[in-house]
Amino acid sequence: MTSRIELNPLVEMGEEQIETLYGSATFSPAGAVTAGSWGTWRLRYTAGSYGIDENGTLLVAWRFATDWGTPQTSDASAPNHVSATTDSRSCKVACRYDPKGYVRPWRACLAIDIFDGPLLPGETIVITYGDRSGASPGTRAQTFVEKAFCFRALVDAQGSGQYVTLPGSPTTEIVAGEAERLVAILPGEARTGRPFDLVVKAEDGWGNPATGYGGTVALEEASDSIANLPVRYTFQAGDRGVRRFGNCIANRPGIFTIHARALDGAFAGESNPVRVIGESGPHRPFWADLHGQSGETVGTNSVRDYFAFAREYSALDVSGHQGNDFQISAEIWEEILAAANDANEPGRFVAFAGYEWSGNSAGGGDRNVYFLGSEGELLRSSHAQIGDLSDLAKDRYPVSNLHEALAGRSDLFIIPHVGGRPSDLAFHSATLEPVVELYSSWGEFEWMLRESIARGYHVGVVAGSDGHKGRPGSSYPGASTFGVFGGLTCIMASELTRSAIGEALMARRCYATSGQRIIVQACCEGRPVGSRFSLGRPPAFDLEIVGTGELEQIELWRGNGLLQCWPAIQERSPDQLRLSWKGARVRGRARIARWDGTLSVERGRILAVEGYAFDSPAEGVEAWDAGRVSWRSITTGDSDGILVTLEAQADTHLAVDTPLVSAEAPWSDLADQGLRIAAGGVDLELTMERRPLGLKARHFRTSYRPADSPAGEHAYWIRVLQADGAKAWTSPWYVTH
Repeated sequence: MTSRIELNPLVEMGEEQIETLYGSATFSPAGAVTAGSWGTWRLRYTAGSYGIDENGTLLVAWRFATDWGTPQTSDASAPNHVSATTDSRSCKVACRYDPKGYVRPWRACLAIDIFDGPLLPGETIVITYGDRSGASPGTRAQTFVEKAFCFRALVDAQGSGQYVTLPGSPTTEIVAGEAERLVAILPGEARTGRPFDLVVKAEDGWGNPATGYGGTVALEEASDSIANLPVRYTFQAGDRGVRRFGNCIANRPGIFTIHARALDGAFAGESNPVRVIGESGPHRPFWADLHGQSGETVGTNSVRDYFAFAREYSALDVSGHQGNDFQISAEIWEEILAAANDANEPGRFVAFAGYEWSGNSAGGGDRNVYFLGSEGELLRSSHAQIGDLSDLAKDRYPVSNLHEALAGRSDLFIIPHVGGRPSDLAFHSATLEPVVELYSSWGEFEWMLRESIARGYHVGVVAGSDGHKGRPGSSYPGASTFGVFGGLTCIMASELTRSAIGEALMARRCYATSGQRIIVQACCEGRPVGSRFSLGRPPAFDLEIVGTGELEQIELWRGNGLLQCWPAIQERSPDQLRLSWKGARVRGRARIARWDGTLSVERGRILAVEGYAFDSPAEGVEAWDAGRVSWRSITTGDSDGILVTLEAQADTHLAVDTPLVSAEAPWSDLADQGLRIAAGGVDLELTMERRPLGLKARHFRTSYRPADSPAGEHAYWIRVLQADGAKAWTSPWYVTH
């Protein structure tokens, strides 16, 4: 990669003069681009009076968060083919893709090199994204909406390695596609006779609110126990794809869900379960996405858009904003504080201001700092991308220096997490870091909890999105390095205020999910999750789980050993195979594990195939017939797979081939435990098994006391697995026997 240095001639000259000297760029066809659509687009650059000298370069850069199809120049018949041509008679041009061609957030670049002569003033270069001249299907546009997607054009006119950004770099709006599903959202808990809200939204195939949706939906609750629920509603233009129905009232206690159904039969959706009770206890459940970024740093749209989406579109109770500290200038920090304070509405919505301490892995790795009040001071890991060095002395690196600087503070807390840089848990503050983030759009990181337990820490667990796409609480992975749907945290707090939410997190009174609003009511000796206490007998557990789908297995762990699971013996399908794979390559940035592969069946016949736990339309079953299935899949710690219905015989034979592991097994060998093959990395594993039938219900209750209680302190925690692959994890109880 060539070193990139950007000049800033705007200090000395205006935009018009820059364009005169360095040139201009336009984008076609005009008009908005539909998220995730396939097409062909062109950027036309016209050289200014400098031209571009031989060995100079034109760069066109995209922001880090985009998942626009990765340009390629090697195969004119393949997707995302890109080309560059010129009308110059004095030079030639060559096009190459450089994923780290410029500075963040403008990392991914197309570089157009000028050679065999100069590009003269007025001559043009045309870049064709999705060039179909060689039978390519085109290029796939970014899958998430953005008000002004920018093709940032930079020119090295002198061939010196110094670049000037064209002030008129073209932009286009990315808009949502047609509605493909309905999503209904209820609070985690409500009281009989007290009003609560239902939010219904239409989404396109990539998870964007379908802002143009105008269909009529029917709203239904099977037992007719919820009053004031509209029977029909027709979405209006002002709804922009989402509608909040207030004053819903449950007339009796129970667990309820609401179905939303498009009257034209195109699609339907079911809400998360709401638990309706007669009297509230000391703590109520609040749903949170504590972690994400906006366009002020490396994300999309503004910080004010970010909080508005969390509150209105995702119907969250709590949200936090965590931009990379080395990109947050003093001015940006003031805007983050102001936006969080303006969005914060005690009793309705809690917005935390904070930042991501983004130190190198060697210095502790990523940590998120949250402030409980309306003010907060930036103690950055570095000033890597901040030109104003007047507060350089406030930097704190490594993270142990941050811990030392904040020691004794009760107006903030810190959460280690895994993003680009995984947290190094050798660095830890017992008083400032009450929880660890074990799930986000980056992937599943259960190792964070397991390693914390092994180190003797007392931490709870949270999940968030770390979303960069401007959709906190509804952070779909799209088609990029974000591997999974963003997680959510359920926080058990006394009220919906910053101080009460902070107190609950400091007490570890929370649990994490893979993004589904699974209800987990769990106590140990009458104490909530996160509690720490001593006991002279084996601890008693009372569990109530309500899934958003059928429950497959509930597990109770003691430390890092499985203590008990329900069902104790897993019943399995006689004719259906579940082939699944999971894990990550490494803990760091290059964690994506690619599992594109095939299943072949001999002396048997495939009758049906469906996907298991795939995360986006970019993954899934590609093709299948009676003897073979093929798929595309990546994992980043999570699990994906397929469910295959077979017409099998005693000698039916199965063969699996993936880039990471291959395996063969007779169908008869999978009758009980199945076959598991480790593939290295971080819990990389392929599993061939007859499909577990699970608990065959969404609602599970039990009481349990283990037979023994080994001496010493032990961390007890619950893991919930749904039949669709969704998960939940509780913060541990720390019990000393």
